[in-house]
Amino acid sequence: MLSPENYIRTKARTLPIYECLVNAEWQEGGIANIMIARSHINGNKTVCFYLVDIFCLGVKETHYMFNISKGEYQEVVSELSEMEPKSISYALAHNIIYAALEFAEEFGFKPHKDFTSVTRFMLEEDNEEVELIEVECGKDGKPLYISNEDDSEQKINSILKQLEKTAGRGNFEYIREDDDDEFDEDDVDKFDQDEEGEDDLEDDKFAAYTFEQKKQLFLELSPRLVSLKHEDLFELLQLSNSILGDIVDVELIEKHYDEYSRDLNFDITDDIISDELLGIAPGSVMIDEEIRKLFYITYFEIEEKTRLGSKLLKQFKEKTQDIPASYFLELQMLYIKKSSKYTKRLKEYADRFPDYPLICMLQFREWSNTNIDPIIFLDPKYSCKSLFHQRNQLHTTEIIHYILFMLAILSHLEDPSRILAFVTACEELNFQEKDVPALTIMFEFAKTIVVKNHLTR
Repeated sequence: MLSPENYIRTKARTLPIYECLVNAEWQEGGIANIMIARSHINGNKTVCFYLVDIFCLGVKETHYMFNISKGEYQEVVSELSEMEPKSISYALAHNIIYAALEFAEEFGFKPHKDFTSVTRFMLEEDNEEVELIEVECGKDGKPLYISNEDDSEQKINSILKQLEKTAGRGNFEYIREDDDDEFDEDDVDKFDQDEEGEDDLEDDKFAAYTFEQKKQLFLELSPRLVSLKHEDLFELLQLSNSILGDIVDVELIEKHYDEYSRDLNFDITDDIISDELLGIAPGSVMIDEEIRKLFYITYFEIEEKTRLGSKLLKQFKEKTQDIPASYFLELQMLYIKKSSKYTKRLKEYADRFPDYPLICMLQFREWSNTNIDPIIFLDPKYSCKSLFHQRNQLHTTEIIHYILFMLAILSHLEDPSRILAFVTACEELNFQEKDVPALTIMFEFAKTIVVKNHLTR
């Protein structure tokens, strides 16, 4: 039997359209909440939802409900009453979505990852068989970005930077939803700086340098990476980004990005400590919620306070059966303590639990202590989907360990385009805001290592 996702990908277009709805004021407000329903032969419905920003960002969010009863469907429609939904033709719904997509892509904005992987297959092919209906995008022909209260300052900065880069200063507008203040030249200057008044990492202050000048400066700064003062370190990271811009192949970045974006198509959660995260078959062992929480607490205390972490690890082992998660936590403890037992225990536990991803990835990261060529890890069997056995949801702990593993590999390959593509795909994952600063540091240091290896190879 097909999973819901694969059913939508392969069979949704064979189902007849049942209904298409959109909020009444989508043209005035610039946000179209579109719902498209198709009917199964038994009367059930599969429904896809598209949150479409026709002023700037295209398909911001999308999700689906698969094979729901007609009663459930009516409940869903009734919940949309505040938006005053109105019925529209499929052709108009299709044109709103694809016009917004095309407009957003013109300024470098990609659709939500679930659109690319699933919900676009609910739509007909975008070809001449679908009636063409003109849909005006932007405001007076220019992008208008309206931020809402859920947009972090980092996200706002990133979008404004992208608009400044692609549309050009003065060729777009920005409004904060809470105060309706329009974006002006002073705002541009404000968003050119971070909280400490420094230039954004993406600004290329070295654009006027020759490649040889950049190389010489990098080779002067990089040996002192660990001891650099904050401002010098920031300059080195900026310099790395500038050099990467000189040496990468844009077409390869796009190619690799598509590969990594498909591979990293997961929901990320901090809330659910799944059986798979603990290393057990779903439902095979009864583990209560307190023990699941204890795993999460122990994992972080091991990094922050090793003595407390040791006590918690002992409690966790006493309360669980012989499960892989206990051995993973033990390895984390040994690694942080720089114990001489780590390498031996890692090999022992990796042999014992060859299918447990967290221990496998710890073992993979030891490749640098061997004669293994890191290029072997580009094999599909080391992909995220493969390592995590085609799961749809990962815990933050799991995906971060995969990112660490991949950054270690990609930073030592001869193709620098891969790491930029991988970082771009990672940045589109739905991490919580608290995780973003640490991830950003990981990404920037990995890119610096790539540049160092390229210049000294």
